[in-house]
Amino acid sequence: MSLQILKLVLYSHRGEIRELEFTPGALNILTGASQTGKSAIIDIIDYCTGRTECNVADGVIRKKVSWYAILFQLGEGQIFIARRNPQPGEKTNPDVFMARASIIDIPSIEQLVKNTTLNALEKFLSAIVGISENEHRPEHGTREPLEANFRHALLLSIQDQNDIDSRTRLFHRQGEDFISQAIKDTLPYFIGAIDEDRLLKQSQLDQARRRLRQLERQLREIEISDKTTYPRGQLLLDEARQHGLISERIVAIDYETLISVLGRAVRDFQVRDNLGMIDGEDLLAELRAERQRLRSEAEKVTAEIRATRTFTSDTTSYEREAKEQRARLSAVGLFKSHEHDPNDCPLCNSPLTNPPPPVSEINRSLRDLSQQLEAVEAENPRLLTRLAALNKEEARLQELLRENQASISARTRENEVIRAQQESFIMQARTAGKITQYLDTISAAEGESSLKQAVESLRIRVANLERELDPDAIKELLNTFQNIIGRYMTEYSEALELEHQGSQLRLDLKNLTVIADTLDGPVPLSRMGSGENWVGYHILAHLALHKWFRQKGRPVPGFIVFDQPSQAHYPPEQDAEGSLDGLSDEDQSAVQRLFKLIADAAKEMTPNLQIIVLDHADLKHEWFSDAVIERWRRGTKLIPESWLS
Repeated sequence: MSLQILKLVLYSHRGEIRELEFTPGALNILTGASQTGKSAIIDIIDYCTGRTECNVADGVIRKKVSWYAILFQLGEGQIFIARRNPQPGEKTNPDVFMARASIIDIPSIEQLVKNTTLNALEKFLSAIVGISENEHRPEHGTREPLEANFRHALLLSIQDQNDIDSRTRLFHRQGEDFISQAIKDTLPYFIGAIDEDRLLKQSQLDQARRRLRQLERQLREIEISDKTTYPRGQLLLDEARQHGLISERIVAIDYETLISVLGRAVRDFQVRDNLGMIDGEDLLAELRAERQRLRSEAEKVTAEIRATRTFTSDTTSYEREAKEQRARLSAVGLFKSHEHDPNDCPLCNSPLTNPPPPVSEINRSLRDLSQQLEAVEAENPRLLTRLAALNKEEARLQELLRENQASISARTRENEVIRAQQESFIMQARTAGKITQYLDTISAAEGESSLKQAVESLRIRVANLERELDPDAIKELLNTFQNIIGRYMTEYSEALELEHQGSQLRLDLKNLTVIADTLDGPVPLSRMGSGENWVGYHILAHLALHKWFRQKGRPVPGFIVFDQPSQAHYPPEQDAEGSLDGLSDEDQSAVQRLFKLIADAAKEMTPNLQIIVLDHADLKHEWFSDAVIERWRRGTKLIPESWLS
């Protein structure tokens, strides 16, 4: 099965639909005047099949189209892919609609809703054209491995008007960053020089190499073990003594004793639970937090004691002053009667120049002062009781602080001990691990013969896989396939009167160009003159490649698009309704030979290859007219006139 184009579909913003139909497995010629939208077809195909950015030129098409779509034929089924046109000023749009069925009716614009992603679309297209899991690993340098996908395959199926007459670029987008290297890395896969199961074999080789290294290391360890002097075992025994796994008094007098002692050391070695469970630093942090809390409480109690003592002192001063005042006022008790003339002396009844306060007022003041003194005298015992309680609490907190400091000091010492124990345990664990590995090696010595057999078997397997994956073998196979493709190119060149006609042609995949092997040496495309040669060699190279792809059933789209192949002889400015009558006989013959070669190749490879030609030439031959799908002249264009109103 090969992927071919049935229809190119455009949707206007009002939902109108423009369909451009193609014939699968045949030559399709779209002829028309300049600026009618022919070249945009390549950009639409590119965008609908997963290119991130939409490269349709700004203008009528970008303004009037809402969605671009392609209807593909694949075997007995059809695939419809539509992408929303980016908004003005934007380069892309993530909306992708995809449908697959035996027969698909073109959906209305209302049915176009995003149902997949660009990444999923790329994987889907790669799968349906038959690209299996693959990987190119560069032999040198630091480049990452590259997996061939549909986007790489599409580069082999497009020749736009800038590609087709280039003397330096043979493939589509070859001049862009990283694209040239991607074509070089993936073309051997698409040609078929790399097995479909190469990635599986590469994975098997990687696993076999890793296992072989493990077994070879075990074998070397077995071979270097010496049962007479057993130097490595003695070193491990000394290390076990140093780290406390065995007693200093134990001595191994022979090899068997050494093995027994080391084995017992490993068996007796156990992880001490307290080392794994006790976290001394956490306990120390808790003690320090408790000390901070106790200090805060002690500071509060000290402040309260200070305030209580100040208040008690103030109360005592007040009490002393109040008692003296009461004593002075108590003199009123000498009065015999409380009823006297306030203007007379209460003692001698003689008249007074400045009468004193009445006795009743003095008695009232005396009573108030006595009540206040009673309240102060009643409060003093409570203050003393509170002060005593505070002093006791202060003493308690100071004692707790002393205990806390003692605990912190003890915990710090214990942490040092634990750290030392942990370090000792780590060293013991490392030594125990070394001893275990040594004992495993020694025990494996009994099975040395079977280990050698396993190593030899793996070496044979690795060698076989390396032979199957040998880069030189791939290069040899690739050279063979290139020679066959070159023969096809040479045969096609006989139909064109190009420079170096009759020379053996070949593809140079290292430099991505065409080489003509002449009597004077190889001549690359870049050293060939005239646009006629550049266009001619581009076309025959791609026809030869697609002939090979179709013969070998390679996972490359079953179509190729040539844009403006006649431009070397019939440039747009000389277009006269597509007629070649204004050209010289030589140019007319060259254009006719070029189109006849394309038509013959399409007939030769039908129904497996679809060739689409976009040009302004319109030849007056029946075979040409039969291949024309539309003529875009006198107002007929990709965008209908009705869309412009």
